[in-house]
Amino acid sequence: MHAPKPTRRSLLAGAATTAFASSIRPALAAPKTIVWWYEGATATQQAALTKYLVEPFNSSQSDYKLVVEWRGNALPDQLLVALAGGQGPDIVLTNGPSWTQRFVTGNKLLDLNGFAQKFGWKEKLAPIVIQLGSYDGKLIALPKTIETQALFYNQTLFKQKSWAPPKNLAEAESLADTMLKAGIQPFAAGNAGQRFANRHLLGIFYNNYCSPEMVYKALSGEVPWNAPVFVEAVELLKSWWDKGYFGGQKYFSLNMNQSFALLAAGRAGMAMQGTWAFQWVPDTFEKTKQEMGVAPLPQLSAKAPYPIFVLGIGADLAINAASQVAEGCAMVLDRLIDYAFVEKMSQVWEGEWNIPFAKPAPVVATDDKVQAEAARLRAGLGEAMVSGRYGYAPWTFWPSKTDDYMKGGVEEVWLKQVTPKQFSDKVNEIFQQELKDGVVKKPPPRG
Repeated sequence: MHAPKPTRRSLLAGAATTAFASSIRPALAAPKTIVWWYEGATATQQAALTKYLVEPFNSSQSDYKLVVEWRGNALPDQLLVALAGGQGPDIVLTNGPSWTQRFVTGNKLLDLNGFAQKFGWKEKLAPIVIQLGSYDGKLIALPKTIETQALFYNQTLFKQKSWAPPKNLAEAESLADTMLKAGIQPFAAGNAGQRFANRHLLGIFYNNYCSPEMVYKALSGEVPWNAPVFVEAVELLKSWWDKGYFGGQKYFSLNMNQSFALLAAGRAGMAMQGTWAFQWVPDTFEKTKQEMGVAPLPQLSAKAPYPIFVLGIGADLAINAASQVAEGCAMVLDRLIDYAFVEKMSQVWEGEWNIPFAKPAPVVATDDKVQAEAARLRAGLGEAMVSGRYGYAPWTFWPSKTDDYMKGGVEEVWLKQVTPKQFSDKVNEIFQQELKDGVVKKPPPRG
């Protein structure tokens, strides 16, 4: 028996019924897409983000669908072009406050204060990072990753040679000279395709030679960047370069990850790196079966305290002002500010998901030495943030033009194209202009 043939009237009636049903059940409509442009990641890391964020978010509701697009190292430049044209992703991932600031003046990012109140973000996150993400009363960005820098070393090599991690300048230079005589590169380092790595080193010397207090005064406009103490710090960094502590010309042919492999192989003894280096351990130390150690960076003068935990925000999260799915974006950001999510992600992707919670994350017992070391550094930085005993990372606290100059300018010092004094004069000139232009964000008062 055949079903009766539908008439035009019955079709119209059915369409009306469907339209009415859709109006009272919007969940049946196709979900709106939220696009998040992300930088590079390994296949394992991409799978982890899909498993712990994308799939749970998409299955938890039917209004939105989160899509992550992997853009690699081209992401920063792509964001500049896209946002300038009123386009780009819904969720904006920047390389930290110095990059975020570029989009603030053009009003390219959404004010998050309303969402912060709705989701309680200001209670969940450390006050200092809320301050760093705020501009003229508007909360523009949330920190995805807080970072610090430390002395990573090849513990297997150190045990064989009966060496100890250096705590001060004399010990650091003595050990580095010993390593050079043994044919071992003292510090694994490289900037191939990553010129920003240059000011990772410069920031260490500013903080650990001049002191965080002096850096704070310079960032506040109270002391010029060409004051003698800052020139001395650049001179010391240049002397280490001249001695070959960073590998000489090899520095320009290796990126940071590749140079870290030298450390894991025992061809380099130490590395002054950030907590982001933990993500390289599976591809380096686990392959060589050697053991990694972590210690505070050495004190480079009596002016600086010991130890220093440099505070850096390696990535900011914001919402594109042109986005049509801002509410959905905020729901995604809220899922990131969750202890359970951070714990799961850190087990697979250590060093890139250090959300700065207002209250310390619950201690998780682990037999994994790498995770334990990373947790110890996070705890040290957390305590330093509360007490005010932290240093300043250039990519977080310096204004964008000054930060840009420092990346290439310090390279000119190493290559004897400018002197440390000339470099410091230029840093100060650019900074003072940015200060005059009102784009220097004064750091929060020290605790």
